[in-house]
Amino acid sequence: MEYQALYRAFRPQSFTDVVGQKHVTKTLKNAIIRNKESHAYLFSGPRGTGKTSIAKIFAKALNCQFGQDGEPCNECDVCISITDGSANDVIEIDAASNNGVDEIRSLREKVKYAPSLTQYKVYIIDEVHMLTTGAFNALLKTLEEPPEHAIFILATTEPHKIPATIISRCQRFDFKAIENNEIIERLKYVAESESIEYDAEALDYIARTAEGGMRDALSIMDQVIAYSSDIITLDDAVMITGGIKQDALNEWLKLIENKDSRAAFIQYHQFIDEGKDPTRLIHELVYYIRDIILMKHANDMNEDIAFYNVEDKVLYEMIDVLNDAMVMMRFSVNTGVHLEVVIVKLIEVLSKHNNIVEAPEVDLSHIEEKLGELERRLENAQLAPQSNNDTRRQQSKRTSGKGYSISQIEKVLDKANKEDIVKLKDGWPQVYQYVEEKNFHALRSLIKDSEPVAASDTHVLIKFDNDVHSELINNDDKKKRELEAVIPTIIGKEVQVVGVPQSSWQQVRADYIKERKSGRQQEAKPDEKKPSDVARELFDSSIVETRD
Repeated sequence: MEYQALYRAFRPQSFTDVVGQKHVTKTLKNAIIRNKESHAYLFSGPRGTGKTSIAKIFAKALNCQFGQDGEPCNECDVCISITDGSANDVIEIDAASNNGVDEIRSLREKVKYAPSLTQYKVYIIDEVHMLTTGAFNALLKTLEEPPEHAIFILATTEPHKIPATIISRCQRFDFKAIENNEIIERLKYVAESESIEYDAEALDYIARTAEGGMRDALSIMDQVIAYSSDIITLDDAVMITGGIKQDALNEWLKLIENKDSRAAFIQYHQFIDEGKDPTRLIHELVYYIRDIILMKHANDMNEDIAFYNVEDKVLYEMIDVLNDAMVMMRFSVNTGVHLEVVIVKLIEVLSKHNNIVEAPEVDLSHIEEKLGELERRLENAQLAPQSNNDTRRQQSKRTSGKGYSISQIEKVLDKANKEDIVKLKDGWPQVYQYVEEKNFHALRSLIKDSEPVAASDTHVLIKFDNDVHSELINNDDKKKRELEAVIPTIIGKEVQVVGVPQSSWQQVRADYIKERKSGRQQEAKPDEKKPSDVARELFDSSIVETRD
């Protein structure tokens, strides 16, 4: 008998043989046991995860007369014919090569006829997303009102390409990538069944390389067996896949950690000369740095492992660099160049974080003494006469520590008029447009979130959303002159600009209004008479005696 590839020889023939996908197999078995089969199913998921295999097992279980608990017997004529592909009532269609509307119309004509030997006629359409729009439309009517004897199983790796009208008429099962330990157990079973010696590390490497695909894992294992004369070793597995051993990868990453770019480049080109695949190397780097992070958190690290002293946040940033490179390499012709750039970027990430020098310890005793002296002065100032408080209030009124001058603001408000502020508010968008047209980039960003709030014949008060912008316009003479040169084009007169931050404007305005009201009340209030004067008016002045 001619040799069969492992993935064909060990293809599962019953639901219990399927690796992973328990959520799918259990549901289908229960449907058969309870006679609640649907007329259409959609199997979607990554390649090599058992979609077509489970479809054929389901077809056998549906039609097997001797099956038990939803499982086919695999011994009757029906099961054997379905297994070897000779059953006329189980039709497998490759939609990649039969994707036209004519093929689906032919299917619609034939589906009407009853099955010849089995109870159900099962159509397995693989890679169904390859069908054309016309073919999908032709299939739609059949899925909507199928004959009682027909069951459709649609398999695809790209369900997003299937019309929603098709998906809504199917029971959908999403196949997941198979876990590494499940793949390893299956590989051990295959190796022992074939009487092949193996290294546990080799099977673990093959499972990781397969990335969740059972068929890929068996194909890689088949290649390794053919290369190594029926002995599966880690070196042979690495050689076949174009990967790199952990020790060699660790030494390479140590060169990057030591920022020895020349040695890292030489080692990389040595890998390429040995036939290593750049895309495979990128994957290996991601997995290895992932393993380093996990070992650090499990306290399983030692000084011989690369990046032993590197912080987690740096490792996360390095993984981001590698992921970006993986995306770019998918669309690149020369993938090797991207990996060379990755080496440089990883060294830059390490250098950037290593250049952050911690601040040296400074003797702060003299500063603490000055702070203590300042606190004592403040306590004495609180006990000082009220006149000192009035003096301080007048001083704080003239200036502020927040980048604006109270006295300058009051000067604008004292002589503010409605006509100028209305003109300026209406024309303020033109000011911004003029600044933008002249490419005054710094001034444009400065006045972007600003608004005039008061104007007089000589001054304009501008409110800024950002406190820093207010401080800049008050203290930077250049910016101030640039803005003052633009405003006359709007209101027709030269003025001086005063800035106020939005965070303080309402309080400053309220204080100003309150102060002006109290001043007017003081002016309007007549001179108050002393109690002694009132007493003399009411009584005889000769009997009134005044005492201090």
